Amino acid sequence: MTLASVTSVSVSGPSWSGDFLRTLMAPASGVGRVGGDAWLRVEPSRVAAPRADEIVVNDVMFGVDDVDVAHRRAVRAGAADLAPPHWGVLPTPHGGRPVRMARVGGIGHVTHTFVERDPAAGDAAFDAAQGLDHLALCLPCETMGATVARYQAGFGLHVTQTEHIQTRSLGMVNTVLQNASGSVKLVLSAPTPTSQTTQLHRFVDVHGGAGIQHLALRVPALLAHSLALKRHDVNFAGSMPEVFDAMLARIGHCPVPRDAALALGIMADRDADGLLLQSFLAPSRTAEPVFFFELIERQGARGFGAANIRALFEAVERVQGAPVEVDEPQRQPAPV
Repeated sequence: MTLASVTSVSVSGPSWSGDFLRTLMAPASGVGRVGGDAWLRVEPSRVAAPRADEIVVNDVMFGVDDVDVAHRRAVRAGAADLAPPHWGVLPTPHGGRPVRMARVGGIGHVTHTFVERDPAAGDAAFDAAQGLDHLALCLPCETMGATVARYQAGFGLHVTQTEHIQTRSLGMVNTVLQNASGSVKLVLSAPTPTSQTTQLHRFVDVHGGAGIQHLALRVPALLAHSLALKRHDVNFAGSMPEVFDAMLARIGHCPVPRDAALALGIMADRDADGLLLQSFLAPSRTAEPVFFFELIERQGARGFGAANIRALFEAVERVQGAPVEVDEPQRQPAPV
């Protein structure tokens, strides 16, 4: 058994989060919706929110072929049994659909709901989150190995890439997990044991442990989508000029004009399969947000912008006067 799809993501947040998500998912410019209509939902949190002024991911719903098998496998691998298989209702844009479902513990306070796909009903209701490129999970470094093992054994995911980035003062480890088709992608990130404080540390401190740090939304035209959101007062994390220039030196050309890219925080990366464009925005009114949305446009590329992370670390180290030691990412063949 493996996960077939991401069906929905449930979040909670302050009073303005519903309006923000509606703007994010369907900009009024007509650029187009990000995937289906109902896959990103605002619901009351089942636990006390770690911070009341930010959006928090509570649950990720996965479509599976057999909910009993999926539930049994996850629990045997150590996931908490929160709701055994039962009949429930899958929310849809036009009401709801009766389905078999179950819920188990995931990472930190985040839960995972399994819903049994109905071949006779088609895949639309169960594959609603087609606009979700990947989920980024942040966790303490000492839990990385056990977490990866649990998602492999309990959810049927496979490691497709690992990366270590280490400087004298900063460090992080990334592990990419996905299902056989690539329709479910998790990127697990943790600071290294000797790293000074990074955004990863702040996330873990604020949340009291692991959680989902950002959702990456796939868009067909990143610049147009970002400009549409900017007109609706959505704030983007800008780029450091030296990081952008290092990116240009590395890849040779960015299809987004420099001024626009710096203002909107758009970065580019290349791999053997093509080009990637990405930017980040923070749905928060705090000075130091810890949860983000990523917008990503894939022109063939399958990676996650690892070179841009390295460039950012290098820029920080130049400011601090420390040497950089970066391991190249280790890619593993995707399962067939």
